[in-house]
Amino acid sequence: MNYRAFEALHAFVEGGSIAQAAMRLNRTQPQISRLLSQLEEDAGFEILTKVGRRLELTEDGQALYQRVYGLLRAQDAVHDFAEDMRHGRRDRVRIIAANHIIDGMAAEALGNCRLQNPGFSAALTARMPAELQWWLAQQQFDVALVQLPLEHPAIETELFCQSEIVAVMHPDHPYADRTQIEPKDTQAEPYISLGRRSILEQRCLASFEATNASANSELEVSFSTTAIQLAAMGCGIALAEPMAALAQRHLNIVVKKFRPVAKLHYGMVFPRGKRRSPATEIFVEELRRCADRKVVEIQKLLAGT
Repeated sequence: MNYRAFEALHAFVEGGSIAQAAMRLNRTQPQISRLLSQLEEDAGFEILTKVGRRLELTEDGQALYQRVYGLLRAQDAVHDFAEDMRHGRRDRVRIIAANHIIDGMAAEALGNCRLQNPGFSAALTARMPAELQWWLAQQQFDVALVQLPLEHPAIETELFCQSEIVAVMHPDHPYADRTQIEPKDTQAEPYISLGRRSILEQRCLASFEATNASANSELEVSFSTTAIQLAAMGCGIALAEPMAALAQRHLNIVVKKFRPVAKLHYGMVFPRGKRRSPATEIFVEELRRCADRKVVEIQKLLAGT
């Protein structure tokens, strides 16, 4: 099979159309169409189907793409390793993390490591939770930053921070003067929810069920940062990840306690049995210090000080 066809399939899935795939790969639309047609011919089954006026992956196409994605990521890892060796970066820390952890803690910790240790080198990559399982299985990282619990036979986990879900809204929201937000409050006012598969949303749903509340969810998004941005526009209440709320204090928002308390646990993940490099230890220690500072800041924010 043609490696360029794999790249065309990935670009199509990421972009959602032939036109976007062509733009991403700096090719023409007919070239992308030919590559995808050749891929179908080589595979021997239908990968794409037309739904209305749009092309979409078939069920078999989705299964193929999962494997193609793994192949492309493995190719990227080989390329990155070779480049690091050429430039003498033998102690480079490979970090993967969810977006909200990058915005809330990891970027600051990474910057401090570099400023305090000029020879420090790292690669910080954002990954969706669904992608993390693949990366963990491949062990193409030195440390991953996730929300716990997370179990996998190839990893070891360490708790480095605990916090709690917060409620975020516009200063003109009817509940903005309250000291705390409860599940029942999301019945009367629009609630901006996250995907049901996210740990944060599962914690929220557990609180709703425990209090027999049914949230009035009119908007659903994938990230706390997006939910907070919508809340800042006056679109409703966002029950959000606290580090993301802290990182977006510059927006026109108020942040309130959510009760009952819904705890969040942040963990560091390491490949099982692999010795940690000195650079990895530098990052781990700085991340712990950064997390401690962030927890104090969140407590002050919720206390209104």
